[in-house]
Amino acid sequence: MLWFLLLLLIARKAHSIELTGQAIKDAMAEFDLLAMINENLNGIEFDYAEDGFPAYKILQIADIKSPYRMILPERLNAFAVQTTFMPTSAKGGYLFSVVDPLDTVVQFGLHFSPVIKDTWNVSLLYTDTTTSSISKRLATYQLPYEPKKWVTVALKVMSDKVIYYYNCEEKETTLVKRDPQELVFASSSTLYLAQAGPKLGGNMEPSLRDKPSGEQPPYEVSGSRSKFDLRQAQTNGGGYGRKKGT
Repeated sequence: MLWFLLLLLIARKAHSIELTGQAIKDAMAEFDLLAMINENLNGIEFDYAEDGFPAYKILQIADIKSPYRMILPERLNAFAVQTTFMPTSAKGGYLFSVVDPLDTVVQFGLHFSPVIKDTWNVSLLYTDTTTSSISKRLATYQLPYEPKKWVTVALKVMSDKVIYYYNCEEKETTLVKRDPQELVFASSSTLYLAQAGPKLGGNMEPSLRDKPSGEQPPYEVSGSRSKFDLRQAQTNGGGYGRKKGT
């Protein structure tokens, strides 16, 4: 599973997306990156996760890519990223990436560092290519390396902070300065799965669990996993997910 929730995104006028207190049923869009596998089957093995749902094992030879517009929107503001995967190699790499038209800068993506002493880092890349020619990390978190074990990682990105969840438990909140607040992808950018393209490389070899129909992300409001209360997220940032130690 590898999917996005774009939170609080309501179009108010042409070329403008603003934060509002709108209910989630009117304000959320979901994007499943595994949909691109259907057009890129070379280097893919089919398997099952521990809960019996379908999974895809991505091999080193896989070259899964798509024009980003086929899967993702043109711009990101407040959003969440969630994936359930099983690592099969300690070398790390890009779980996914949106790379600029020259294939030299990662505008958006998740990168796992090589494993050192049974831990590795996951970084959220967030780069404005109009001002930077180098890929930039917005936030980085440490997690245990658990080979052959299914884990869920989620990041919720708001205007001034990133909240990190591991196996549906809130682990850490990082205050960030997002520049720009709204990330706009270059028109000819490419979306890659388990790599960052021919120049940047970073091929990763995970197994990715498919998303069962109706499954909800690991954020809760008043004990319910059926929807978000985005007004609460806008006013105090609380109510999403299980707190540490609870």
